[in-house]
Amino acid sequence: MTHRSKQKRLLFAAIKVLLAASILGYLVVRIQESSGFSRLASEPKVWPSLLAAQAIVLLAFSMSFVRWYLLVRGLDLQFHLRDAFRLGSLGFMLNQVSPGSVGGDLLKAVFIAREQHGKRTEAVATVLIDRVVGLYAMLLVASLGLASAEGQLNHDLVRRLQTVVWSAAAIGTFGFAWVMSPLATGKRVRTIADRIPVVGHTLTRLIDAAGIYHSRRRYVYASLALAVVTHCLLILAFWCINRGLPVHFTTFYQNASIVPPSLVAGAIPLTPGGLGTMEAAIEFFYSTLGASRGDGTIVALAYRAMTYMVAVVGACYYFSARKRIDSMLHEAEELAEEME
Repeated sequence: MTHRSKQKRLLFAAIKVLLAASILGYLVVRIQESSGFSRLASEPKVWPSLLAAQAIVLLAFSMSFVRWYLLVRGLDLQFHLRDAFRLGSLGFMLNQVSPGSVGGDLLKAVFIAREQHGKRTEAVATVLIDRVVGLYAMLLVASLGLASAEGQLNHDLVRRLQTVVWSAAAIGTFGFAWVMSPLATGKRVRTIADRIPVVGHTLTRLIDAAGIYHSRRRYVYASLALAVVTHCLLILAFWCINRGLPVHFTTFYQNASIVPPSLVAGAIPLTPGGLGTMEAAIEFFYSTLGASRGDGTIVALAYRAMTYMVAVVGACYYFSARKRIDSMLHEAEELAEEME
């Protein structure tokens, strides 16, 4: 990595951290202004609901690890389910603390490539397809959730958001169907995709990745089904958190409208791990329901804390094999440069 390239990455990382801190600072002030922390400390909590939410969050993340395992096994790569859980939790931990381009996804690709020499393309393909499947499933669930929001979230911005999410889901459906068809991986298509400014190189990599799965589409479809179930479980988790905390009451259907688009906002790589952007989206949706200032942020931060239980497991794996993981992170940096 050149000195200038390293400086550029550090600058972008600093901007991401500063943006996350600014958003969270603003949201915390909103909680304080409405005495949210006092209510949280003094009013009773429904602990069974909160424990159920924690269990559901862990189950949802476990299913996402199984999803990636299916995609790896779909290429006949030697890989164990325990490795998917270990690397999945480790990757999640790294994505929370690594605001740069090298995070958990590339670490997972490097691990598989190390285990099976000459399989780097396949290793990267599993990670890319897993990301695309997860994001597409998120858009599908968000589209259904916003469709059920008719008459419940009365706000001009919500209606504009509906249009954006529905359009993105429609484009995603067309793109997914196209990429999984034999027509999408020809030399001519790759050449045209590579010429598209900014995203051309990424599109070419996705086309190459999809081509590997053309004879094994059932693994992709099974992974997509798991991804949809995962996001539905997260809706249930948010509903349980709402039941367990002294905040504005929201129905399950309202959570189905609120949570998926908020997770989509958190998936935008503006901050490390979506920190702040997801919380801001939840806070906005709660405000459209007439909730007190900060109620949405309290629920979102509770969910964030529950997800960090997965990061704790990843941290345990990291410290148990620190030298090996640091070595793989170095390889991941080199792989990131190759992919730019």
